[in-house]
Amino acid sequence: MLLEYNVRRATRDDINAIADLSYLQNAQGFGNKRSMYGGKDALFKSYQTVRLVVETRDAGEKTVVVAYAELRNYPAIGSLPSDSWLEWIQERYCIEYPISWVNTLFFTYCIYDKDHPNALLQIQREAFFIENRISYLIAVKMPTLRENSGFYAETFTDLEKNAKIFYPREFSIQSNPNTQCLYIVHRYGLLAKINYRKALAEDNDDIVEIHECEFPEMREELGDFYIAEELMRHDQDAKNNVLIVAETEDDNKEQTTSGFLWLEANVDIRFYVKNYEMESFGNLMSVNYSKPYAFETISVLSVEPKPEATLFTADAMNDLEGMTIIGGMPMQDSATSVASASLFKVSSIQGQIIISNSSETLEKFCMVEAIYLKFMLIFEKLTTINYYINQRKTSINLCYNKDHPGIDGVQSATNVFVLRFICARKNFPLERLFNFLCAMFSMFPDRDYCIMVMPTSTKPLRSHLEALKYFMPVAQRPSEMSNLDEVYITHRSTIFGEISLYRLEKEDVETIRRLALNLKIDGDHAIMSYSSSFSYSSKVNTQVHADNEVHVIEQIMTDVLENPHSEFDVFTIRCGNSSRPAHENTSIGFVIIRRFLYHADLLRHYHLPKDDYHLEHERAEIITLKLHPLFYNSCDLIFRSLAGRTNYFDYYFFFCRKANIFSNDLKTLMMIVEPKQRKQNIFGRKRSEQKSRKAIDGLPSNDFYDDHITVFRHKLNPSKFFGNSNRLVIIGFSPECRAFLRQLLFLWNSKDHKNSEVYTCLPRLHVTVIAGPGQVEAEYECTFACPDCSSADARNCFIYNQNGACYVRDVVARMDLRYWVQFITGHVNYIDRGKKLVRINKTCDIFYDTLMLMNSVDFNLQHSLRGPQRPYNFIELNHRLDRFIMFYKVRVLLEELKRSYRILIFGGNLSTYECIDFLLTHGVDPVHVILVQPREPIPSENEQKFKNPLDDTNIDFVLDDMMSDLNLTIHRDFTFSHWVQHASSNFILEVVFTDGRKNELRIDCDLFISFKVGYMEPNVKKYLISSDINLKNNRILVNKNFQTNDPDIYAAGKFIEMNEFVNHQYRFVSEMETAEKVSKRRVVSLPDNSRAFALQLIHIMGFRVPNKPIDEKYSCPAFFRAKLPMNHYITKVTMPRRYLFSCVVRCKNCTLTTYHQNTFCRISLSQKMIVDEIVVVMKNATSLDYLEHFCGKHETLLNHLKANYKNRRIKCFLKFLQKPWTELLMHDDFDDFQRQNHRILMPMIKSLETVRQLTDIHLQEVNNQILEQNVIDFVRENRDDFHHEFALPEDYVGDDWLQDYK
Repeated sequence: MLLEYNVRRATRDDINAIADLSYLQNAQGFGNKRSMYGGKDALFKSYQTVRLVVETRDAGEKTVVVAYAELRNYPAIGSLPSDSWLEWIQERYCIEYPISWVNTLFFTYCIYDKDHPNALLQIQREAFFIENRISYLIAVKMPTLRENSGFYAETFTDLEKNAKIFYPREFSIQSNPNTQCLYIVHRYGLLAKINYRKALAEDNDDIVEIHECEFPEMREELGDFYIAEELMRHDQDAKNNVLIVAETEDDNKEQTTSGFLWLEANVDIRFYVKNYEMESFGNLMSVNYSKPYAFETISVLSVEPKPEATLFTADAMNDLEGMTIIGGMPMQDSATSVASASLFKVSSIQGQIIISNSSETLEKFCMVEAIYLKFMLIFEKLTTINYYINQRKTSINLCYNKDHPGIDGVQSATNVFVLRFICARKNFPLERLFNFLCAMFSMFPDRDYCIMVMPTSTKPLRSHLEALKYFMPVAQRPSEMSNLDEVYITHRSTIFGEISLYRLEKEDVETIRRLALNLKIDGDHAIMSYSSSFSYSSKVNTQVHADNEVHVIEQIMTDVLENPHSEFDVFTIRCGNSSRPAHENTSIGFVIIRRFLYHADLLRHYHLPKDDYHLEHERAEIITLKLHPLFYNSCDLIFRSLAGRTNYFDYYFFFCRKANIFSNDLKTLMMIVEPKQRKQNIFGRKRSEQKSRKAIDGLPSNDFYDDHITVFRHKLNPSKFFGNSNRLVIIGFSPECRAFLRQLLFLWNSKDHKNSEVYTCLPRLHVTVIAGPGQVEAEYECTFACPDCSSADARNCFIYNQNGACYVRDVVARMDLRYWVQFITGHVNYIDRGKKLVRINKTCDIFYDTLMLMNSVDFNLQHSLRGPQRPYNFIELNHRLDRFIMFYKVRVLLEELKRSYRILIFGGNLSTYECIDFLLTHGVDPVHVILVQPREPIPSENEQKFKNPLDDTNIDFVLDDMMSDLNLTIHRDFTFSHWVQHASSNFILEVVFTDGRKNELRIDCDLFISFKVGYMEPNVKKYLISSDINLKNNRILVNKNFQTNDPDIYAAGKFIEMNEFVNHQYRFVSEMETAEKVSKRRVVSLPDNSRAFALQLIHIMGFRVPNKPIDEKYSCPAFFRAKLPMNHYITKVTMPRRYLFSCVVRCKNCTLTTYHQNTFCRISLSQKMIVDEIVVVMKNATSLDYLEHFCGKHETLLNHLKANYKNRRIKCFLKFLQKPWTELLMHDDFDDFQRQNHRILMPMIKSLETVRQLTDIHLQEVNNQILEQNVIDFVRENRDDFHHEFALPEDYVGDDWLQDYK
């Protein structure tokens, strides 16, 4: 019976199985000697290009490993430099094969069970499958040493069956037989041959069967014979379609149809040039300018995002003002002032007559008309789509040779064909589709480009996704056509060219300078839009930093050429024949690197392995990397070649948006490093000592210990994409949305780094986020500099400060979702549930398989959008964009009205006082600020049970006293009634409130800021009602799975309400936990090797069905922080209520407070003595994210917090929670340790009823002994991770006693 073998990449879980394989008496192999004892610890410590294991099933149907192999792109010969092996082979051997850097891998180690010789054959085949560009596998046989022959003997017998042996030039069978020799396995001598031919009508059944596996809809629509009908056509268009059949030849020389290609030669050049950015690809045309030629001119539109510096900075506002009708006009001489002074009833806007019944209203408006014009014509532009893009109309000349008069010259110059379909059988290795792509270019030898068109309304096919690895997306132009398809393109050189690296020479300086200046490319193609509406372009604009980057590159090149011991390495990247000199190959890019010395500092904020000590001197930092976009798919090959020439095996690229930005066109093909989900107290740890380095003007010196940096990493592992296959559309960019997108981005990540240690994990997300104009740009803006805040205090400025947990803050601070998620700017008009599309901007349709509503807000005054447009002097701070707008509107008031302005604030929560602090610290006199506190209706009993971190009655009393001390006018217990605005101008002149006795309070204001709580905006409610989404009390009704009444539409955030009974709090909870719960509710598949950690994550689209019940209750605390008046900072960590039914309204918990050295702390304990809430108000702007670790813990776990407090041993809770013992609770593995204790003790506790003879005291003693021993073992195992040196028993006893103890 033939055994079935499964060949896959080796993981760390295979270490023991590989080690056991070396103990087998039947084991044999070749390559570097492995020590039989202790070798497994170093098994995965050295760089290998490929690690493969072979599995089979034994007689008991148990999976066993029968073979293991390591392959690398240079031989494992200690005395041979890794970048000199090609010269070594050419000098010592006479080889007939065209071996090069790119097409060769070396066996460094291979071991297998000799009872399974076919396992070695499977390894060789799998290596060729997964490495498409590899043609040769080489094993180096070393001379036999008699003294080691008994301990370790290499066996090449089974390898020799498929290899050809080459001996060195000095070999002589008589005089020198014991020499090195090479065993070379050739790809085409081992793999089954693939023959390609044009399809015939007789191939219909085979092709339809293959096609139906991936695209059954086509057979349902066109019938059983659509291939034969296509092949038997004789019309003019039929000549443009070519179907190619791929046949595999087995060992018996029999041909089997394995796949097919459907190509189209007729491409509408004008259509693609007009609707897509094709200038970088020669407009898909070929022309010989040495011959007579003509051209046709067409007009196109181009759109790209504005640089960040032109959006929200003070200079940007000045430019915006200069482009309006009032820009640069003296106010005393303006038409506005004349009209105001004369009190004419004529508006300065379009000469429109104002209909006003009140002369007092007119007079008020005339006094502030100049402010109204600025608010309307300047700052309200920040809420329009056109403000964030640069749109220009250009002309393109389509040149063609006049060889064939009388025909369409543009079409005759076509240099492209279309790949309509590519498909393979289920059992055909998808990696071999690369050979299909090689064959399709052979069908069109005169054309250089191939495009694939992916409809947005259908899911991509399995084979298409594999083929797209060798294509790059093309950005769309603004077009009158709606819902354009996505277009991908590749070039002949991408498929056939060899990528090689060459060290910098003097001749390369000018080439690199030209590439740095003129190669206007970037690797951010995931942001491409497929709609006709304005959206984010496929390029992130970094041209503002280009001059500095070129300046730095020139300095580095000078240092490398003049200093042989330079810390930098510079390489040119070339395409051609890697075995030839550099000048014979074409330059397509360059890379600059240097050794990275501060890896330990990254561990504070980033989730990285702690045991990579073997890489201490093998890490490199990429300064800049430029590459032509057609060769992005060669990313792994480039880093592999870079390692062979530098002996760096771990590459990092640091992207800090607040510093000088440097290019790395491959950063999105590197693995992004996830920031830690929860922060830890650093306990006085110091950053690494700064090393002496070459001073380069303009090269930033990043503070890896504290800066907000996006970290990309490439550890030379093979790339693997992780993501969803169905189309997910999200409306909104709320904190819940950001937490959810972060989970999707890192769905491959796990605590044990199981995937990231084997693969370069890359997100491939089919996710579209629809956000309002400017919302995403404002969140990621980092060039704004507040003129009222010092550089040291910039992070605490209201404009920059984020109130949520670090899990959400880091989505903006330490990563940029725009590289992987498609953001579209627009306003939602309606949701067509039948067609499963979202209409935005009245013309653009976004199709979805799953739709998520995540656009809840914090504040909404129901009156605010009753009119057609929101008043220009009305503000609700729901997004960071609103903070920018408020900042500049306040500055206008300070500049224009000086001492006569009035700012009205309506609200009473902590966000209200945070805004007041911003106003008072940014030039606003408290005399001109009026605070109206709302008279809130008594909510329902269930609503009162929900704990809201923004509300804190006790602290509000203190804050009110502070406001009175600041001479702030305060009106309490008023209800908003309405506002009075100018009859024809959208400007509030007066706001009316009423008290409990219906008495009116009328307040004139120039700016009205509302913090009235409300979670759904009126326009959202409008399109939800029109889409028949069930609502109740301005909330979306969802079930326990967060599904609305449409099973394909989900909702999460503050604006949801469960339509079934739940006994736990589900609003005002942790965004991270909300994202986790939403993500576990649906089903999709992950790769088998991801299933262990998939239970911990993902996704609504569902990446996996959970094997265990999901805890519906929330167990993570909600986090809130803010800056309060008089330089106070508040941090609140609040546990959600897990049992609402047993909760009694207005029943006070046990509250403990301390006040010490200007620091107020309050800890609330539940009836079960669980820490329910932690509140800290202090004068220092210190990050207290680590308090999340303590909320939700029992007070005895916090070193008997209550008892210590009652005994007056705690002066300050904050300092108490900063003591060394808290480091144990903040360890990454502490929660797992607690669960382990739970599993051990629960059976003992449950057996208490049956074991009556055990008293409670005896049971407690037993439990304490078990727990104490477990704690000691936990500290011993993780001792190196702690900053403090915790004492262990062995520290106080001799070695003899310790040996007996063990």
